[in-house]
Amino acid sequence: MDKKNTLIGLALLAAAFGMMYFQAPQPTENANQPAPTTTQPVSQAPAYPNATAPIIAQPNSIGGSGPAILETIGSHVDEQVVALENELMEARFTNYGGAIQEITLKEFDKSRDDDSPYIMNGNRVAPALELTGLPGLNKDTTYQLVEPSGTDTVEYRAVVGDNLQVTRRYIIEQDTTNEKPYLIRHELEFRNLSNDTLPIGDFSLNAGTVAPSGPQDAQLLTFGYFDGEDTEFLAQGKFTGSSIPFFSSAPRDSISENRSIDWVSLKNQFFITILKPDEKAVGYFAQPVPFPQGDEDRPQIGVSGSMKMDSFTLAPMDSQTFGFNYYIGPKIFDRISRVGESTGESMQFGFFSLISKTLLTMMNKFYAFTHNYGIAIILVTLAIKILFLPINLMSSRSMKRMSKLQEPMKAVNEKFGDNPSKKSQLMMELYKVNKVNPVAGCLPMVIQIPIFFGLFYMLRSAAELRLAEFMWISDLSMQEGIFTLPFTIPFMGDQFNILPFFYLASMVVQMGMMPTPSVDNAQVKMMKYMPYVFFPIIYTFASGLVLYWTINNLFTIAQQWMINRKKHDFEIILPPALKKAMEAPKKKKRKK
Repeated sequence: MDKKNTLIGLALLAAAFGMMYFQAPQPTENANQPAPTTTQPVSQAPAYPNATAPIIAQPNSIGGSGPAILETIGSHVDEQVVALENELMEARFTNYGGAIQEITLKEFDKSRDDDSPYIMNGNRVAPALELTGLPGLNKDTTYQLVEPSGTDTVEYRAVVGDNLQVTRRYIIEQDTTNEKPYLIRHELEFRNLSNDTLPIGDFSLNAGTVAPSGPQDAQLLTFGYFDGEDTEFLAQGKFTGSSIPFFSSAPRDSISENRSIDWVSLKNQFFITILKPDEKAVGYFAQPVPFPQGDEDRPQIGVSGSMKMDSFTLAPMDSQTFGFNYYIGPKIFDRISRVGESTGESMQFGFFSLISKTLLTMMNKFYAFTHNYGIAIILVTLAIKILFLPINLMSSRSMKRMSKLQEPMKAVNEKFGDNPSKKSQLMMELYKVNKVNPVAGCLPMVIQIPIFFGLFYMLRSAAELRLAEFMWISDLSMQEGIFTLPFTIPFMGDQFNILPFFYLASMVVQMGMMPTPSVDNAQVKMMKYMPYVFFPIIYTFASGLVLYWTINNLFTIAQQWMINRKKHDFEIILPPALKKAMEAPKKKKRKK
């Protein structure tokens, strides 16, 4: 029984490590290289084919075929740019399209090697919130700048066909203490200038262009949407296709769908845009965006997308205004969760979202007074150890008692090895009278699996940890990469990380201090070599995650040392049935 339960616990823990490994950032060349500033020729605006299920854009359709192409920066020589800013961001607006050219995030560096501010939508398919779908309205439409009414508002106006006036008003949040400093309020007004009824068709707003930002982009660079019930994400694989047997799929140049939409999002590993209309949208459009990376032959993939609003009719001299909340900034849960209903789900924490949110809140609370995320992770680890201390103590006591029962267990195993049912019955009676729970030994392993997953999903996408330093670690959201090796190691890449070796040493010491609850030699060997099996799996994990596991092991070592030095007066009790069975001579097999 003890062998079976321990094996189950180890299998579950190994499965957890394995699943996280395949979602962890794998070593890539130039992972920290920023996107280039040179861009390609302008592409046409995307359109929505009439379909109720995701389809691939066909040749000759509006918007053209193929993936999106980055527009040429500075293609309009007479372009007028107006900037609005608060303490944390600067938004630049263009009169071409009357939309958002780019956003500068003042508190976020571009990369580990470049301390210039991070710019969102700097390399773009189109200006963010570009209006398309109506004749004469796109990113090349020239809008007139209306005299600004304050330092937090900019307004553009254009007249189309002498009968339709379009006014675009933007308001940037100035109060950076209310968790909404990256929020832009957009009001879009259509006014009928004629004496006739004016039908207005479906129109779309571009949610921006998100560039690749890190090695986790294969899973986290997505277009997402919320339909009022569920949140769905279209990752890179939806566009690039797959060659995996039984799961193969063809590449797609775009995906669109007509359906009720509450909001759409575009995000990479650390930054996100969320576009939420006051009224429900009626569809979405998403497409991959190749970002050339220096001399590399294979471009990295970004994503762009739009939200489609329903058609309506304007009475003579009447107007209608649509309102939108547009978040463009870091993936900070406390901020994006306030944009609208379920916008916090855009963090993509997965099944263990509740645990991830709790751990993220704890980490930020500890950071508030330590001002160091490495120390905050250590305090989170300590808090978790204290929370689960009763369970860990119970498990340790049970394993210690189990180790005391090795002699009678060994005797039962030898005497009744050819009678499994009798052996199992005597083992269970032995556990019962000695108040030993054979499952308790693997209980901490099973309980830690949700914690591992919750912490993994939280650490891989929290913008707070991006470029966060701790001791020799320059970025807790990524592997250490102290220096580059002159060769590549399978499963480890060419980056040298020292923290996984501390993890390995602590794991070996911890396993050596634990009581051996089994008499099975194979199981004992498996427990002994388990640290070496997990080492190559965790080697490329984010350093913040390895830091948590290493500190967790050190706390466990200290806890086990205190338990081991404490004397336990535990006398083995043999049940009557076992005594009788042990005293009875073993039956000899009859010779035929």
